[in-house]
Amino acid sequence: MGMWGGGGAGGYSSGIGGQRGMMRGGDRGSDGWDEEYLGKPYDAEVVRKMIPYLRHRRRALLLAFACMLLVSLSVYLPAVFIGRAVADASAGMTSRLPLWIGLLGGMGVLALVAGMVQQLVMARVGTQLLYELRSKMYEHMQGLSLSFYDEMEVGRMISRLTSDVTVMQELLSTGSLTFAADIVGIAIAIIVLMEADWTLALYTLAVVPPLVLVLTFWARHAREAFINVRIRISELYGNLGESLAGVRTVQSLNREDENARRFDVMNQQNRNANIWAGTLQAVIVPLIELCIAISTAAVLIVVGLRALSADSPDPATVGATFGLIAIFISLVLRFFEPIRDLVMQYTMLQRAMAGGQRIFEVLETVPRIRDRDDAVELTAVEGRVDFDNVDFHYVEGVPVLENFDLHVEPGETIALVGHTGSGKTTITTLVSRGYDVSSGAIRIDGHDVRDIQRRSLTQYMGVVLQSPYLFSGTIRENIEYGKPGATDEEIEAASRAVGAHDFIARLPGGYGHVLHQRGQNISVGQRQLLSFARAVLAAPRILILDEATAYVDTQTEVIIQRALRNLLQNRTSFVIAHRLSTIREASRIVVLENGRMVEIGAHDELLAANGVYARLYRMTYEQEQDASLGEDEAAIRRRRGDLGDPAPQPAGGE
Repeated sequence: MGMWGGGGAGGYSSGIGGQRGMMRGGDRGSDGWDEEYLGKPYDAEVVRKMIPYLRHRRRALLLAFACMLLVSLSVYLPAVFIGRAVADASAGMTSRLPLWIGLLGGMGVLALVAGMVQQLVMARVGTQLLYELRSKMYEHMQGLSLSFYDEMEVGRMISRLTSDVTVMQELLSTGSLTFAADIVGIAIAIIVLMEADWTLALYTLAVVPPLVLVLTFWARHAREAFINVRIRISELYGNLGESLAGVRTVQSLNREDENARRFDVMNQQNRNANIWAGTLQAVIVPLIELCIAISTAAVLIVVGLRALSADSPDPATVGATFGLIAIFISLVLRFFEPIRDLVMQYTMLQRAMAGGQRIFEVLETVPRIRDRDDAVELTAVEGRVDFDNVDFHYVEGVPVLENFDLHVEPGETIALVGHTGSGKTTITTLVSRGYDVSSGAIRIDGHDVRDIQRRSLTQYMGVVLQSPYLFSGTIRENIEYGKPGATDEEIEAASRAVGAHDFIARLPGGYGHVLHQRGQNISVGQRQLLSFARAVLAAPRILILDEATAYVDTQTEVIIQRALRNLLQNRTSFVIAHRLSTIREASRIVVLENGRMVEIGAHDELLAANGVYARLYRMTYEQEQDASLGEDEAAIRRRRGDLGDPAPQPAGGE
């Protein structure tokens, strides 16, 4: 990168990346475990926070709840009608059979209609909730401070915006009422059984207490198994994403075999975890079927013993016995279905409650950079920027900037120079209020940036980074990103100003050419030209160039430098660069070391002072000469004395 070095990526990484690791190192494990935590089956706090989202939909929810009750009644009450029909038929009383058949048919129609209404209503409510939560989370995430994203991986945020919201939707649209319907169904079944014959009901339900004990034991092990599955798949995806993202490095270092071996180990661990979880889940259905068989056998044995002990029963008694058997067998089959459903929904409830916790954790995160209640809205910016004794740190006790005092007049171009980690990018980030200063103040046209509405501040600013970020879409859409609705003429004029029009015109579709993710189907230099065109189109009053020409070849830089003269004219600009041409033409050059300003002045003045800047300049000059001539030729010419030191030397030398 050269000795101006990495002012963009390097300095930023040093200032944030390394210290961020210090900030997170102590609690990373617990935070990572929280992502895989399944939660409690019922979390009152999550439910309480969901109430405001459901309150204005209470009519729909009441309708769905009423339909659920009707469905439950229409599912469990037919057992009574079947028992009565069997009893009447066994006793020869066929006159009432049409009544029971009609009631059964009516119950079937009622179940069909009520079930459809319930599903439609809850699907609508769930979809609306999904839309509302995602929109609110996305808007909230957009306003969170940069420091939040320093401490939280983007992948986790995407997971919360997608997976966690989706599981909450599933809980509301299907899971919640299904859970309630199962509870109601069990209650109805018990009431009907006890009403029909409480003694027989006790024999029939005797298997339930042991089943509950077994399921309690099962749930504890199943929870651990399901957590392990999520951890293993998370690790697997993380390894896969990292390997594919860094495939060039993998291939250049011949790591394919080693990476494949490690991936195979993780894949086996994931397989084993899934097999164990699947085994536990597979136990439930046979266990429920066994309970059904035992309860059915209990009914038949008890009723059979009663029949054997009876003395010449009359037809009515025989009919009642057959009717009782029909009721119990029908309800036994129905009774254990909701128990099986509750067990299968156990994990979904845990995931939903944990997802709800994570959703509200994001929504309740307070941005560290917030507009004050009396913040002013900028309607125009002249471009004066004052740094008044600014101190800043990312981590308490580890200063990044100390006592930085600088006053920039409108239209000045300030070049920031220094080693990696000296604070160059931090300065430009503070100007746009990506972070707040630890002490001191930064003022725009006399207004403390903390007293300005941030959106009105950033609309007058433009930033071009070392690694330009292009979005999936057309070239036209990427250029107009900072000025939505710009005309084709304005977009083309901005592109011509930075020399991008010629290469755009050669692409299939021209300005309609579709870029892949991050613009991977064009060269790095071309991406940078598009980012310049985007900045030109936005016409900011304050411009920040953070190593913006780092990836541009010398010929392209000549084109860009010509455009930059027009772009920087009458605009306050902060430039971080290692190219000499940009540095030379700056109004003033600020030299930084360890977060302190050690030199400031014009290019010639600083060379004459023969200080830090002069040493950096000479080192960079030699690198550029080596790059242009070739290292071997440059070394030969340097030995012959053909390449002189460009910096003037004071009498007596150093």
